[in-house]
Amino acid sequence: MGLRQQVARALGIGVAAFAVGALDSLVKGNGYGIIGALSETVVPWFVLAFLAGAYTKERRFALGAVAGLEATMCGLVGFYFVNSFFFHFGAPTWLANFHAALQTGRVPFEFGIMTGLLFGALGVWWKERLSVVPVVGLGIAFVLEAMVRAIEAANFYYHGHAVGLIESFVGLAWIGLAVYVTMALRQKPPSYFARPRNEGMLRS
Repeated sequence: MGLRQQVARALGIGVAAFAVGALDSLVKGNGYGIIGALSETVVPWFVLAFLAGAYTKERRFALGAVAGLEATMCGLVGFYFVNSFFFHFGAPTWLANFHAALQTGRVPFEFGIMTGLLFGALGVWWKERLSVVPVVGLGIAFVLEAMVRAIEAANFYYHGHAVGLIESFVGLAWIGLAVYVTMALRQKPPSYFARPRNEGMLRS
């Protein structure tokens, strides 16, 4: 893939992730109610990084990790960009308010570096091997977070049980859909893929 195509794909990932993050913040609004509680979920950001890694044209783990990191960072910037309009941090200008909004997301940004790299690489793993392991693991992550939120319901605007139920459903639905898509792709002829895979490779 040429440099121009690589740049175009990188820009596409960045813009799409920024839009997703901005939309998430827009839907969240002031953060109250079940919508606000749902906006506090973490695993959907893993999916964003995973899809960015799977979107990379060249099946290299390093490129997938970088794509996952880019998607996570751009998504978070989009999220706090919209947040800067919803919340005021006592700053004299909007730019200063935006900077203050970014400062409130210090932990998500730091955590996002690790998860972005990890799940971006997992996206490449899925695309390269068509293994069900990474997609099932991602679905299980939804269920695990749901269990935590159900246990600590009072810490999530008292909607932890409802959010946990929704996350569990989404996680199980993701596993079912992802496994179906993976199995369907395995039936494609080798010429369907940009780089033929070793058909004798043991798949998980």
